[in-house]
Amino acid sequence: MIMILMEWAYMATLSFLMGFACLAPFRKKGGCQIHSAVTYMMAGLLILNVYAEYFSLFAGVGFWASLIAVFAAVIGGMLLRRDLADFFKISKTQACQKKKERSDEGLENSKSLWRKKNKAVWLLYAGLTLLFAYGSSRGYMHYDTGLYHAQAIRWIEEYGVVPGLANLHSRFGYNSASFALSAFFSETWLIGRPMHCVAGFFALLCACKCAAGLMAFWKRKKVRISDFLSIGGLFYLIAVFREMVSPASDYFAMLVLFWVIMTWVELWEQERDCPIGEKQTVPYALLSLYLVYAATVKLSTAVILLLVLYPAVLLLRQKKWLQIAGYIALGLLIAFPYLARNVLISGWLFYPFTFLDWFPVDWKISKGYADSDAKEIQAYAREIYNVYQLDQPLKQWLPNWFAAQAGFDKLLVLAGWAAIPVSAVLAVLGAVRAVRAGRVTVAPHVDGAVSEREIGAPLPARRVAHLTPLCFSLLQLCAVVGFFFWQLGAPLVRYGYFYVLFLPLTVFGSLYCMAAEKLAGSEQGDNGHKWLKNAGYWAFVGLLVAFFTYKGYNLIQMVRELAYEPYYLWQQDYVDGSAEMYEVDGVTIYVPTDRGQIGYNKFPSSPIVQDIELRGNSIRDGFRKKPKRICKNAWNGLTEAQHFRKEIQHENLWRNYGRRGRNPFLAAEYKGRAETVFKPVRQRYSG
Repeated sequence: MIMILMEWAYMATLSFLMGFACLAPFRKKGGCQIHSAVTYMMAGLLILNVYAEYFSLFAGVGFWASLIAVFAAVIGGMLLRRDLADFFKISKTQACQKKKERSDEGLENSKSLWRKKNKAVWLLYAGLTLLFAYGSSRGYMHYDTGLYHAQAIRWIEEYGVVPGLANLHSRFGYNSASFALSAFFSETWLIGRPMHCVAGFFALLCACKCAAGLMAFWKRKKVRISDFLSIGGLFYLIAVFREMVSPASDYFAMLVLFWVIMTWVELWEQERDCPIGEKQTVPYALLSLYLVYAATVKLSTAVILLLVLYPAVLLLRQKKWLQIAGYIALGLLIAFPYLARNVLISGWLFYPFTFLDWFPVDWKISKGYADSDAKEIQAYAREIYNVYQLDQPLKQWLPNWFAAQAGFDKLLVLAGWAAIPVSAVLAVLGAVRAVRAGRVTVAPHVDGAVSEREIGAPLPARRVAHLTPLCFSLLQLCAVVGFFFWQLGAPLVRYGYFYVLFLPLTVFGSLYCMAAEKLAGSEQGDNGHKWLKNAGYWAFVGLLVAFFTYKGYNLIQMVRELAYEPYYLWQQDYVDGSAEMYEVDGVTIYVPTDRGQIGYNKFPSSPIVQDIELRGNSIRDGFRKKPKRICKNAWNGLTEAQHFRKEIQHENLWRNYGRRGRNPFLAAEYKGRAETVFKPVRQRYSG
């Protein structure tokens, strides 16, 4: 735990400096003012992740990658030292010192008030840091982490990317961008053992975002949709509290989506409550880049990229062609290393999906095997344990899947389905309002912008585009499409916790906010029953109390259960499973014997004995399948009968591995190969 706090201090400093430096052009030329250190850290983590992916294309992500990044961050901090001083209010302190001669007492009072106001906030953030460091130091190590996550991270640390790596272990082909960031902060080259606390740091930043949102609610005394999303974010954080120790890509993707959508909705609410003229496109465009990054972490999040349409419409209406080209270039810059790694690892652009077959490389995974792998993911998520029954109709597999879910997950899914028709109505109404609103009149004021309704008289003012209802309709559309994509695709709750929460929270949260605003502005609230004006606020406070009481009790129970684990100095390590060995052209490969989990130390590994070979003289040259030497006469090699017997032996080898029950995935592996490899051979040579 102590080592995690030290690593997080390094991560926070490096990511803040990188984010602050890279967002400088958007602050100076784009007018995007950012006052949150968490926002800079999230930007820095994105930049470091993309940097680590590019670095992995040429070398292992270790000492030199860290040294170059630290050097760049220090240079950026030195060049922007004045901006950094302004951000940390150093200039404000100097200004106060100049006024000391006029009013020493007033200065001291202002300082004490500032300290008193921020003391509780800093204590809250410090408590969250300790809590999430505690959760990241111990807990449940995800099964897939022992299966291939740890091995994938070590491959990036030592070699970067190796062509045909998916031939050694097919799950390396999934290639989440988060593995590159985990490898960058693994620090094995420095301390001799791997750290895996990046997921916990993402969770901490998301928790700080949720806490800031709820503190803003307490100050404004008004309920917003973003407050419901803050509750949803905290719910997810508590749900995965015991699993943050694992660098699983699912957690990275869900946390990034929660953070992006909470920020997006807050921006939309600020523009709705206080229209100040021309819409700000830079914040939305930057958040769209985060969505591109989320798709590289987990491909299933790509459906939320529909939100990119909103800043695209704003930029097109303003005819900012240079900015449009710039943001497209940045999006491609983020996506390119992910796509390049996909092709180098598996030969496919989006493994295990084979709809784009553009690269005829010698290390490519066969189409039949990739299709079988994709079907296996869907079958497992739908609670169908036979991949050949994947074509079951919706009315057959959906009830069975729903019956297998946990009790509270059932309630969330039902809330999502109930929110779909309501969301459709809200989206249509929002679109109609966007068309009818057309343009809204605003005027400058000393405190911001005021409308004609506020002062009761016409004002000389310019007219600006009003797309707020369109933004809300697009949010609703993304929520519905994302929920459908998850439910009808691979509906494992772990794969799509965000989709399950995003839809009902935005739909029913918006209805609640509308009702609260209507009630606050009603005649009864103004005259007869004044308590009705704040009924929505106090009802939400009651909801918060009930939520924190229920989930807080669960959190305390988890903390107590993990208290006896001895990880207060060092973090819980990866699993270290038992293994057997075999050789591939002189390279020793480990095969796990304990349910497929092998961990980090026994490297490299494959789930079974693979029929592969090196592409060159060393492991850096990569792997490929051994070529099939099929000859039709005995003068040029094997006869057809001999070749047939060899293939039958190979098939029996796979079947035996599946029967031994060492790995729950072996049966599926065998079925996929039996259909795509062995069956055609039998049909060809059975005569």
